[in-house]
Amino acid sequence: MSFCLFGQPATAEIVDRPHFERKGLVVVWAADAASGVPIVSDLIVDTGTGGSAAGSGDIDLIATDAHTVVTGTLAPTQDGIASATGGMPFLLTDTDRGAINTDTNGDGVVSGEDAFTSFGLRDISDARVDAVRQSSSFYVASNVPFAIDAQAFTPSNFTEFILLLITRVQLSTTLSGDDGIPFGSSAQLPHSGGNTSGFVPSLRLWDLRTQRNVFTGNQRTAAAPGSIADQSVRFDAEYAISAANLTGYDLSLGTFDFQVEVVYTVYVP
Repeated sequence: MSFCLFGQPATAEIVDRPHFERKGLVVVWAADAASGVPIVSDLIVDTGTGGSAAGSGDIDLIATDAHTVVTGTLAPTQDGIASATGGMPFLLTDTDRGAINTDTNGDGVVSGEDAFTSFGLRDISDARVDAVRQSSSFYVASNVPFAIDAQAFTPSNFTEFILLLITRVQLSTTLSGDDGIPFGSSAQLPHSGGNTSGFVPSLRLWDLRTQRNVFTGNQRTAAAPGSIADQSVRFDAEYAISAANLTGYDLSLGTFDFQVEVVYTVYVP
C-alpha cells in the first residue's frame, strides 16, 4: 500500500519474526497414586528463567505426582513392600551352629524367598534384628541436565522418630534393564562421571527434614533416537539401617511398621 503526502510516497511496514525454540523437557514415570504402572506422572518443562533450586521457574504440565516402584519391578512401593521386599532380617545368635541370618538369599530382607534348616537352641541363644535395606525406584528421561532435591516428612510417634535418626538413604542410577518394560537402550547416565556421580553421600533421613539437593547431573539422559522408555534411566534409592544401630532390638520390642514419606523433586537448575 502506498500513499503520497506532500509529494512523498508513504509506506506501511509489518515486521514478523517466526521463532521456534525447543525447551528442556524432563519426563518422570513409575507408578501413580492409584498404583497404576507404568504411568508418566510428571512432565517438566524448563522455562529458562534459571535458578539453582526446585521451584525456580520450571512448569510441571501434569498436576499429579509420580510414586516409586520396588527396585527391579513395576510393583508400586505402596503395594509391594510386604510382598516384594519382606521384613527386617533377624540374626539368630549363639545357636549350636553359631549365628544364623534369616536373610539367607542376601537380598536384605526376610521373606518367603528365604529358607534354612532347624538348629539347636542354647540357653544364650537370641533373636535380634539385623542390618536391613530396602530399595525403591523411579525413571527419568530428559533432553537437558536436571537436578533432584529430597525431603523426608517427620513421623508422628517415638519409634518412627528414632528410626528416622538411624535410617540412611543413598541414591544411584541404573542405565538400562527390563523391570517389566525395557528401558535405557537409547540412554546415557545423567552424569558423565558414572552411575554414582553427581549424588551427595549417604544421608540420614533426619538430615532431610528440610529440602536439600541430593543429585545434580551434567548431561541429558536421551543419547539416541528412541521411545521415552528407551531414553530413560532408573533412579534407585536404597534405605539402610546398620546392625550397629539396631543393638538391643530383639523380640521384646514386638512388631512395628516404620513408614516415612520422602518426596523427590526433579527440576532443571
